[in-house]
Amino acid sequence: MKTKKSTSLRNFVTAIVLAAALLAAGALWVLLGWRGALDVTLTDLAGDPAALRGFTMRGQSRLDSAHTYWELHDGYLDTAFALDTDEDEEQYRYSAPGVATRTIYALTPESRAAVDAAARRVHTYADSWQLESTASAFRVMGEIYMHGGVLRVALRDAVADEPAAVTTCAEAPSYLARTSSQYDYEADSPEQLQNMETDYDFIAGQLFSLGGGQGLVWKRTIGSRRAGLYRATPVSYEALEALPADGKAGDREVLCATTEVGTLEPFYCPEDARLVACGLPMADGLTLCVYLNKEEKACADLVNAAGVRVDHVELAELAGQSDFSAVARPRSTDRDAVLHIYGDDYSGYLTALRVENGSFALHQSLPVGESVYLRNAEAAVLNTAGDALLIATPEYTTVGEGGTDNGYNIYQTGTLLLVCPLDGSGTRYRGRLNTGAERDWGAQLGEDWRKVTLRRYMSYELYEKDRGRQL
Repeated sequence: MKTKKSTSLRNFVTAIVLAAALLAAGALWVLLGWRGALDVTLTDLAGDPAALRGFTMRGQSRLDSAHTYWELHDGYLDTAFALDTDEDEEQYRYSAPGVATRTIYALTPESRAAVDAAARRVHTYADSWQLESTASAFRVMGEIYMHGGVLRVALRDAVADEPAAVTTCAEAPSYLARTSSQYDYEADSPEQLQNMETDYDFIAGQLFSLGGGQGLVWKRTIGSRRAGLYRATPVSYEALEALPADGKAGDREVLCATTEVGTLEPFYCPEDARLVACGLPMADGLTLCVYLNKEEKACADLVNAAGVRVDHVELAELAGQSDFSAVARPRSTDRDAVLHIYGDDYSGYLTALRVENGSFALHQSLPVGESVYLRNAEAAVLNTAGDALLIATPEYTTVGEGGTDNGYNIYQTGTLLLVCPLDGSGTRYRGRLNTGAERDWGAQLGEDWRKVTLRRYMSYELYEKDRGRQL
């Protein structure tokens, strides 16, 4: 009996161990299956792989909740795989802080009483009522939504040739925020009041770190506010709701849409700037300001913590351009910056800048020209030698034939890596980061291709100063 008991116990323990081993093997098989399907690999296509030495680029490939982190350094590719990562953490790691804006055509404070007195109450939907009136005098306001709250500033005053219709809610529902379009009187159709150069294009680029706060790029001079870099301090949504009402809309007391909230303080406004396009924190406590001057030259200034220019370079001639943009690409050090600068045609230049000892040690531009790869570059980094760029650009595949049901099914199948000398002498290396997307496209050929949801995303790790939570 004792022997049988002992044998039964051993058999039971063995079964438990085997079951655990099977479960572990199954989990490992699933994990390796995911890993095999989602791993990032590098394939050399042309040129000398030694050209990758001196470059560092980091990013991640994502399919739903599966993330493959990768780092390319001196030609070596390291990867790490994770499932069900913390989305908030990933957004913080890979997202640059941005802003959203809204333009408000609001009543001037002087015209409010007369417009409100002439308003009529109109029944709209179910239990919804509106106040309708007309106005000729308006104040155009810019409302800026950013991490931490909202900023509202005046842009300009405008006068309509003919009275324009304005409306607001007569009875505001509890969910109607003070930033909603129907909270206070606004012009219904402000086309006759619009100035396209100022009303919808007054901010450029993303937010950037400025000292211990946030910097905002004010694109063009509007009224007394000059184009330049500003310290932006928004008001939290809780504080906005707590502000006292300073106007009337029918029987409702409202916070007027012309009331400015938050602060926007000048930090650096170049004297000769026509359009300011980018602000970026650099090494040694400096800030980079990129702008188009009145002589139609793209320029870059280095500015110290006191808002004083310490160095200046001209980057490129952009004559005859009505618009100007400078988009900073992801970077791995604050001593370097690579920007895509362009005017109306989106070609322009990939411009590399390096800062050493408080001044520009390098500034050189690579013409984009007709190259779709350079124009669509999602990341570009400078090598340690300062003579070439490593450019990551999406590679797309079109499935089907033109004019057929699936003829316009275009999606990304990989990421091309190009090593391009800054002297324009030609590509030294061409490779591909494979993410598994090149295996997915075949599923799209079937008659149910619209139902296939395989989507792989590539993003690039931002330098610490450039990171932020995305709105």
